[in-house]
Amino acid sequence: MITLYRRDEQVWNYREAWYDEAAGEFVVHHGALGANGKLSSEKAGAEDAEQLLESFIAQCRADGFSEAPEEAQVQLRLLYPLKGAEPSASEQRNIGAVHRDVLATLAWRGLGLLSDPVIEPHESGHASVMRLTTLHQGKAREAVKAAVRGGDVPASKIQLHLDPDRAGRPGQ
Repeated sequence: MITLYRRDEQVWNYREAWYDEAAGEFVVHHGALGANGKLSSEKAGAEDAEQLLESFIAQCRADGFSEAPEEAQVQLRLLYPLKGAEPSASEQRNIGAVHRDVLATLAWRGLGLLSDPVIEPHESGHASVMRLTTLHQGKAREAVKAAVRGGDVPASKIQLHLDPDRAGRPGQ
């Protein structure tokens, strides 16, 4: 998957494309950052996918889209504190549910990348940590909260913090 961005006045727009091998489709997803994007697809064989992706990139570049600038990116840490050094079966289920829900919500709104959960030391012991890299901290926070509210894991079990090592420009 390739994702490219363009800043228009006060809004980031995104375009992303990928080849869905299982469906045999070339898929394009685009929109304004933070709003549900539009999806289109066309039937394509694997041999056509590379050419379609190259054409997509060329058109995006011609329209002023590029990779997200490093200095504009912010990283948030989504934590699920654990009772022990390793997650219990119910904690693993909850972590998986939160990851799926948040990932889907972020993806539909073009809000960034979410890492797979990893266990890390935390002030209260250990936590499952997912890192979210985004161009808009406020909209990403709203999306995470909405995803958690819509799931079956209590919001009180989830913490969302700005990653001090990758703070970028907070407010964006």
